[in-house]
Amino acid sequence: MNEQEVAVQISQMVQFIRKEAEEKANEIRAAAQEEYTIQKQTVVEAEKAKIRKEYERKRSQIDTKKAIESSTQLNTARLKILQAQQDAIDQAVENARSFLPQVASNPTEYKKLVLELLVQAVQRFGSGSSLKVRCLQRDAGIVQESIEPARSQYTAATKSAAPSIALDSGSPLTDAMGGVIVSTADGKIVCDNTLDARLSIVAKQALPELRKVLFSGQDAAGTGSLIGGF
Repeated sequence: MNEQEVAVQISQMVQFIRKEAEEKANEIRAAAQEEYTIQKQTVVEAEKAKIRKEYERKRSQIDTKKAIESSTQLNTARLKILQAQQDAIDQAVENARSFLPQVASNPTEYKKLVLELLVQAVQRFGSGSSLKVRCLQRDAGIVQESIEPARSQYTAATKSAAPSIALDSGSPLTDAMGGVIVSTADGKIVCDNTLDARLSIVAKQALPELRKVLFSGQDAAGTGSLIGGF
């Protein structure tokens, strides 16, 4: 084999080796690119999942905050409504209270009312009691005149002897608008049957009907009276 043939063979071998090296390099580059793509996709998906999780967390916080704010606003509105309703009820009671002084403007009707209040109060005590009655100084004469009729009505209603009743003229009422306060002689048991006390009782008893009248536009079944039941 001459030198020229040797050179040709060497050239062919070099080309073969080069080709093999290039193919191997291409394979390595392709594998590297595929690995890079897979890793990149993995990182991207992980970041996406992280972002979605953070978004859901923040959205949950916002939803919770909105729910709390909504509940707070609703409760505040309810409290304002309840307060407004209570103010309206209080005003209605005060309007009724301002009318009480007019009750005594009709002597005949007022004397009848005082007698009924006295009878009702006396019936709260036993027949063996010794009672005293307090009233406004202006009503002393009316109350004194009502004592015996009250005892008679007590006897007729209970079929038993009426308790003794005395007017306590030494301790007149000063902070009432009318009516009577009856108590045992020792003052341990007291029945407040003043107009003020009756109004407070009626206001409590008629509260459902009062709410209907003020807030539902419905007619009340009845508002009671100053001498209604306890």
